[in-house]
Amino acid sequence: MSKPANKTSILDNLTSIGIALLVLTMSGCASYQKNLPLPQYQPDKGYRYQVLEEESRENTDSLFVVVSFSGGGTRAAALSYGILEKLKNTPIEWKGVPKSLLDEVDIISSVSGGSFTSAYYGLNREAIFNGDYENNYLKKDIEHDLFMQLFNPINWFKLLSPDYGRSDLVNEYYQQHMFGQKTFADLQQNGKPFLMINGTDMTTGGQFPFIQDQFDLICSDLSSYPVSRAVATSSAFPGLLTPLTYNNYAGSCNYNEPTWVKNGALSGAFNPELVQFVDDQRSYYLTHPQTGKRDYVHMMDGGVADNIGMRSLTFGLQNTGPSYSILRRINNAEIEKLVVIVVNAATDPANGLDKTASVPGLLTTVISSATVPLDNYTFDTINRAEGAIDLFKKDIARVEACNRILKNKCPAVQPLPAPGGIDSYVSVVTFNSIGDPEERYWYKNLPTNFDLPAETVDKLMAKGKELLSKAEGYKQLLRDIGKGAGSN
Repeated sequence: MSKPANKTSILDNLTSIGIALLVLTMSGCASYQKNLPLPQYQPDKGYRYQVLEEESRENTDSLFVVVSFSGGGTRAAALSYGILEKLKNTPIEWKGVPKSLLDEVDIISSVSGGSFTSAYYGLNREAIFNGDYENNYLKKDIEHDLFMQLFNPINWFKLLSPDYGRSDLVNEYYQQHMFGQKTFADLQQNGKPFLMINGTDMTTGGQFPFIQDQFDLICSDLSSYPVSRAVATSSAFPGLLTPLTYNNYAGSCNYNEPTWVKNGALSGAFNPELVQFVDDQRSYYLTHPQTGKRDYVHMMDGGVADNIGMRSLTFGLQNTGPSYSILRRINNAEIEKLVVIVVNAATDPANGLDKTASVPGLLTTVISSATVPLDNYTFDTINRAEGAIDLFKKDIARVEACNRILKNKCPAVQPLPAPGGIDSYVSVVTFNSIGDPEERYWYKNLPTNFDLPAETVDKLMAKGKELLSKAEGYKQLLRDIGKGAGSN
């Protein structure tokens, strides 16, 4: 009887060795989805605003509409979806052409939960309203599906790899069930609106928009990159999900630093914020004296840098350099009416931390550290954008006043060139605008997750439409160019 026992023992050992080798092999093969190198820097090619601008003639720049979608899980996705529906059902007439306000949206900037709606709309356009997005995402228990992924033994092996994290697994789910293999080339083919899906660079702490202008810095081709992974990066909430890794190929594509970046580096005396922005940009392609070249870029939830997706837009309002610069288009008198719609799904949930003397746990501390500072400066970000718009009007008023003085005192002197005059309409959709305290409390205590009940999703979509309808900027725009408030 000893021989069969030995045979069994040998078989068991071989099986164990085989399993171990399989684990090592599969974990060693698992890796993140790599971004491809850019063969040659071409500032007039790729996913850039001016490229989409040339391909989207029916969407004018004279009526310039920018929208930002905040983070906040399904809560944010549902609220922003309601706004898209409202814009679709808002009839206007511009330059003699009847259309919807959604037809004139030029830029959508989004972070985290809001990026699901912006990306799905960017890829599918009007098809987003056929019910698939509602049923397959907004009203689906995504959290349950993602949790069940952890029970697949193949995924255990993948997660053992140091080059593969939970967010890479999440990205695979998004590819399979939401976005497929569609890339930024597909977004470009669809034309405007120009999407700015934002992540956060872990090293600089700055916002990293998924646009070719930004990918130029790391000599990478955004056109070939899956939209799903941009969304996974934008929503990689720290602590619960892992950062995502990107290869940095800087120095391999003959990137030529734009003049505005070079000039910005010299503007510290009057614009230190621009200097910091330039330093962050240069960190991708210049060698740091202590740490050397950045071979990789690690990114996480875009809400860490800015939870309402307005910082990139505000930069475009204040600077003429980037390809999506709104200021340059105003100065060139290309914009007559500027519409800014901020969709802020931020909440202020009650918690029981102060009911006990116990020290908060690690996860609670991480989540608080990641969310509390964001909510604190959200209002500042909105105020900065409004301040930049007000500055346009003040500049115009100053030039007009100077020209009146010249005309009266020095008629022989040529008048100063006047900057382009614009009408501006700013609307902020926020739960803080809800008048009823009990209703406001209910919305501001909704969780940040991906498994909200269907009736809650319906309420969020309806509330978004209602809040936009009541916003002063939106109402004034309709008085000026609208054909009625539209239906829901």
